[in-house]
Amino acid sequence: MLRLLTVALASALLLLAVDPDDHVHKSVPASSATRLVLNTDVGSIHVDSSTGGTVEVDVTFHGSPLSRSEYDRMRRDYTLDVAQQGPDIRVTGAFHKGWVPLIDFLPLIFGGQTMCHDWKCLEYGRWLREIEYRVTVPEKFNADIETWSGPIAVSNLHGEVDARTSGGPLNFEGIDGPVRGRTSGGGITLVGGKGTADVRTSGGPIWIKKVAGDVEASTSGGGISIEGNVGRVRARTSGGPIWIKEASGAIDASTSGGGVSASLIGQPKEECRLSTSGGGIDVALGSKVHVDLDATTSGGRVWTDFAVPYRDERHSSELHAPVNGGGPRLYLHTSGGGITVRRADGSRNLGPVF
Repeated sequence: MLRLLTVALASALLLLAVDPDDHVHKSVPASSATRLVLNTDVGSIHVDSSTGGTVEVDVTFHGSPLSRSEYDRMRRDYTLDVAQQGPDIRVTGAFHKGWVPLIDFLPLIFGGQTMCHDWKCLEYGRWLREIEYRVTVPEKFNADIETWSGPIAVSNLHGEVDARTSGGPLNFEGIDGPVRGRTSGGGITLVGGKGTADVRTSGGPIWIKKVAGDVEASTSGGGISIEGNVGRVRARTSGGPIWIKEASGAIDASTSGGGVSASLIGQPKEECRLSTSGGGIDVALGSKVHVDLDATTSGGRVWTDFAVPYRDERHSSELHAPVNGGGPRLYLHTSGGGITVRRADGSRNLGPVF
């Protein structure tokens, strides 16, 4: 008898544990609108393009409340507004009465509770694992997205993207327009695109691949990896190494937390600067790249396999000489290691340094 009661109780709890299939859905015609403006307190956000002429918004709640009434109370406290205002489709998701003082949630915060901001936490966070926003917009659309807590992913848009979160990573893919990203709670990934990129984080690494425009990347919480960029590159980190591969434009890279590795396959039109106080510098130059080398180190030696006029300085702590006839200055400085300047087609392969 006791065993039957135990099984029945377990079955009842399983039915009450809501990982709901029902969700909030709203749709509006894009009409003359050209930009999505999305603001929410908490939640993961994924924005993608579609071939239709509407903006579709789906919000799903994932969690295991102790009762259906608790779930319904949460749903009554939440509102989703979707409306056009001039050129904007404005999407706002918010909880109203469910915010309680941060101090009441300290045990859960130490256990991984993240639905908090402005010294308050969402009381449903005791059982609500995730709030997921999935939005589709026309392909030629701009996006302005902000959430206090949660990751943001945007893909396949022909337009300008501005994304901000203080509680998760940022992911951009196939954006054919300027990208601006800010987060203090995760890393940033950007793959493909024809515009510029300006991304900053204090909470993780940055990885950028095949972006056609100028790139500015900054982090204090990890390394930076940039591959196949055509425009200028400016990279700053105090929390890790920098790896730049197959760049075609000018490079300005600085770190105090690791080494710097770069391969320059295209001729820069401006000065390049690579510096670190926390490691060595390794630079590979294409056969047609010509620069004036200005390399100094107080923590090792400068070495190159290029023929330079001043052979007696090739293994010293500094080297100032033209490479391939000379050109824009290539400034290299470190106080934490050696410096290597080599041919890109040499036997040594440039690889990630983190």
